[in-house]
Amino acid sequence: MSVRARAASWVGSYGLVATLLASGLVWSNGAPAAEPPGKAKRYRVIFNCDGHAVAKDAQGDLGQWLENLFGPLAESHVDALFWCDGAGGNTANYDSQVLERTGARANLPRTYIDRWIAEGNDPPAVVVREAKKRQIDVFYSLRFNDIHDSFIPDEMPTFKVEHPEWMLGEQDYDGVKSFKTSLNFAFPGVRELKFRTVEELFQKYDFDGLEIDFLRGAPYFLPGTESQNAPLLTQLLTRIRRHLTQRAAERGRPIRLAVRVDESLKSCRLNGFEVSRWIELGLIDMIAMGSGVMDIQVEEFKALAAPKEIQIYPCLYGWPSRYSPVPAALAAGLALNYHAQGADGIYLFNWFPHTKNNSESTGPYQTGLLKLLGDPAVLQRQQQQLLFAADRGRPQRAYQYNWLHCVLPEKLPVDKPLEVALRAFARFPERTELSLQIEVDGLQSEDMLAVTCNGTPITGWQRSKGRLQAKIGAAQLRFGVNRVGLQLVPPATGAATPRTVTALELHATQPAAAP
Repeated sequence: MSVRARAASWVGSYGLVATLLASGLVWSNGAPAAEPPGKAKRYRVIFNCDGHAVAKDAQGDLGQWLENLFGPLAESHVDALFWCDGAGGNTANYDSQVLERTGARANLPRTYIDRWIAEGNDPPAVVVREAKKRQIDVFYSLRFNDIHDSFIPDEMPTFKVEHPEWMLGEQDYDGVKSFKTSLNFAFPGVRELKFRTVEELFQKYDFDGLEIDFLRGAPYFLPGTESQNAPLLTQLLTRIRRHLTQRAAERGRPIRLAVRVDESLKSCRLNGFEVSRWIELGLIDMIAMGSGVMDIQVEEFKALAAPKEIQIYPCLYGWPSRYSPVPAALAAGLALNYHAQGADGIYLFNWFPHTKNNSESTGPYQTGLLKLLGDPAVLQRQQQQLLFAADRGRPQRAYQYNWLHCVLPEKLPVDKPLEVALRAFARFPERTELSLQIEVDGLQSEDMLAVTCNGTPITGWQRSKGRLQAKIGAAQLRFGVNRVGLQLVPPATGAATPRTVTALELHATQPAAAP
């Protein structure tokens, strides 16, 4: 039977789903997991690999592929690899009987994948084998609702062509448009396909765990239906948890379940992710949060998760907050912020330390940071340049609600100060050079800006390359959230040109660490 025929035989029929419901094989929202997952191993750094770039850059050479993937992880703080096969979860870059091979429908095959499989090198099996050699835990990272097939023809699967009703299409979510190929998880057939994908992966491959990446990508339901349909995702997650528990019992060792969700519980609720419920039911072992934002609400997740011994991993990923790739100083500053707020470790996404995918200037420092990010003491001692920034950016397609705490850009009001929160969870050693830097679009040459930090005026401003810059003393800073006030002096009432604050940053140059 062809892949298309197999898919149609079970995915296209609601009768099967009804049978499963009647038999008790699809569990209700209120049903607890078969057994709690238990305490998971703590990871210093989780490295998410999207699979595609490292394979593409290897040009079909299996050895080079492995070097691209594992080489930068050697002697680093990376304790877990979350590996995506590079196809987005709707097609497969591995030997699957559930999903068709990437490019099969469009007759645009990734021939090197076919060759590797024919040679006995099925990619998931190879990744598991090589990770275990290196004593790195390895999870399969499943992009639950990937939309790359909206603009990459070879990733468009047959099931979307045959079931256009399963796709949300371009919908408006508070002014943000969804991608046309986003799946609507209100359809039983969509949820069944996702379960069968997981089922096959853990029948065939010896992964230590599964990551369900909900941020690749929201939305999951039509606008306005997220709340009423949220239990459907919880039911599906419960079913997956039960399957993993069963497989773990057969293997005699745990299989962990991680989820990647938005940067705040409010954002999660808006997308239909019942994170509090998932924690309550004991469905998950760890949570990764955020995609491109900086002010991740670590503390509120920690308060819910810690009593259940569920681990929290905020995500370092520069886009869409206009830092791509993340500069080393900013990555260090963000990691220090997250550690201080109770993160169990750091999660890296779209982090490409092999230099073929990035410039020669970014690959080396990204590799170097893998040896620092998991330990805040080592990080602050060894990273001489630190950058702390107010979150900046606005909603992007597929990330409708993952931006609620982006405070910039923001127009300067004409009659009152603008207050901006700047997180800096660091205590600076003596002789650290500290400066505030501000970008204001539309600022005129005659404009004067009054700035305070935690109520104390900051003076001595200089203009350089479109920025305002001034030195600041460590005593003027708080460990944690700093309140920076900005106001035009005199107030620019009726000014024809709006002044918009686009960036607020604290730069720290620390004395060199002792050898």
